[in-house]
Amino acid sequence: MIRGAPPERPTSRATKGLRWTLFGTFATFVAQLAYTAVMSRLLTPGDFGLLALALFVLRFVSHFAQGGLSSAIVQRPVLEARDLRATFTLSITTGLVAYAVLWLLAPYAVAILGAPPGLTSVCRALGLTLVISAVGSTATGLLRRSMRYRTIALIELGSYVAGYCGIGLLSALTGSGIWSLVYAVIGQSALMTLGSYTFARHDLRLLVAGVPMRKMSSFGAKVSLVGFLEFLTIGIDNLLVGRYAGIEALGQYNRAMLIAVLPLQQIGTAVGKVLFPIYSRMQLDHERLRNAYLDSMAMSTLLFLPMAAAIGAGASNFVLVLLGGGWQLAAQLVPVLAAAAALHVVVYFPASMAEAIGKVPMKALIECLHLATLLLGAGLVVVCDGGLLGLVTAVLAGRLLQHTLYLLWMDRVIPRSLRQVLKVYAQSVAVAVAVGLAVAGVGRAIGEFAPAPVTLIAQAATMGLAGVSVVLWGGCLDGIRVARERALIPTSLVTRTRKAAACE
Repeated sequence: MIRGAPPERPTSRATKGLRWTLFGTFATFVAQLAYTAVMSRLLTPGDFGLLALALFVLRFVSHFAQGGLSSAIVQRPVLEARDLRATFTLSITTGLVAYAVLWLLAPYAVAILGAPPGLTSVCRALGLTLVISAVGSTATGLLRRSMRYRTIALIELGSYVAGYCGIGLLSALTGSGIWSLVYAVIGQSALMTLGSYTFARHDLRLLVAGVPMRKMSSFGAKVSLVGFLEFLTIGIDNLLVGRYAGIEALGQYNRAMLIAVLPLQQIGTAVGKVLFPIYSRMQLDHERLRNAYLDSMAMSTLLFLPMAAAIGAGASNFVLVLLGGGWQLAAQLVPVLAAAAALHVVVYFPASMAEAIGKVPMKALIECLHLATLLLGAGLVVVCDGGLLGLVTAVLAGRLLQHTLYLLWMDRVIPRSLRQVLKVYAQSVAVAVAVGLAVAGVGRAIGEFAPAPVTLIAQAATMGLAGVSVVLWGGCLDGIRVARERALIPTSLVTRTRKAAACE
C-alpha cells in the first residue's frame, strides 16, 4: 500500500518544496528568456503563429489523452499498488488512442483553422508527445504525491534546457525553421518523462482490472473535462486571432502572450503544484483548509498584481530588447494581456482547492460561463470590427467574470472568506499601482536619451527595489505577514521587517 502522509509536517514540506519549485521556475524562466530572445531573431512571426495553431490542435486532444490520471494519483487519500498499475495501463492506452485520433483528424483540423496544408505533418509530429507524456504521467503523479519538489524542479529545468536551448536552438541555427520548435517540444517531453521515471521507479507491469480503473478514472475524467474547458478558454483566443487577423498577427499575439504571461504563469503553476497536494491532505480539516485558502490569496495577489503592473508599464522595452524590431504590435498587446494573466494565475488557488476537495462539477460550470463570455465578446468584436486589441479586451473581460465567479463561490464553500479576500485585493492593487507608476516613470525619464537595453535594466532594477521595499517595510500587508509566518522570507529579512513594521 502506498500511503500519502509523509513523516514530517505537510506545511514544513510545502515550504521547502515551494522554495525548490520557485528556484526551478526562476532558473527555467531565465533560460526561456534567453531562448525566446534568440529564436525570435532566427524565426519569423509566421513560424510562431503556425506553432500556436499546431499546439492548439495538440492540446485539444491532450486533455483526453492524460485523463486527469496524474491528479487522481495525488488526490487519492490511500493509493494501492493495484491502483497504480491500473493507472499506468489507462495512461498508456488513452495516450495511444489520442495519438491515433490526432493522426486521423489532423488534416481536417488544419483545414478548419484555415492554415497551410503543411501544418498537418507538424501536428502529427507533435502528437508523439501525447504518448510520451502518457508514459510519464504516473511517475510525475507519484513525485507530486510524495512532495519531491526538489527532484521535480531539477527534472523540469534540465529537460527544458536540453530540449529547448539544446535541441531546439541548434536546429534553428541549422535552418530547420518551424521544425526546430517541434523538435524542442518533443525533446523536452521525452526528457521530462525519462527523468520522472528514473526517480519514481514505479511498477511497469500493466494491469486490466475494472474496480481500480473505475476508481482512478472517475476522478480523473472530471479533472480532464474541466481541464479541457480551461484549455478552450485559454487556447481559443489563438484560434480566433488566427482566423480573424491572420497568421502574422497570431505570431505577434503569441509572442506578446509569452512576455505577458510567462513569468506570472510559471510562478503560479509552480505554487499550484505545491499547494494541490497540501489541499488534498487537508480536505477533511475545514479550519486548516480555510486558513490555507486565505493565506494563498493574500500572498498570490500581492505577488502577481504588482508583477503584472510592472510588465505592462515596461512593455515596449521588454518587447524591443527580447524580440527585436518588427514586433510593435506585440508591445501594444502586452499590458492588457498582463492584466488578464494576473487574474488567471490568482484563480489557480481557488481552482486548485475546488479540485482537491472534489468540487469539480462547479469548476466545470464556471469554466463554461467563462467560455460563453469569451465567445460572446469575440463575436461582438468581429461584428464591430474591433481589431486585435478588441479581441484581447474580450479575453480580459472573460477573465474578470471567471475571477468574480470563483471568489463568490469560494465564499459559499468557505463562509465569510470574501471580505478577507477583498481586503487583500485592496492592499495588492494599491501596491500594484505604485509599482506600475514607478516603472513607467523611470522608463519615461531616461528612455528619451538612453538605449532600450539600459532603460529596461533601470526599469527591472526599479521593480526589484520596489519588491525589496515591500518585503522590508510592508509588514502591515497580509501577504507579507503570511510569507513571514510560513518562513518564505529569509530570517535576516524577517528580523528587519519586524523592526521596521511600525504600522503593525
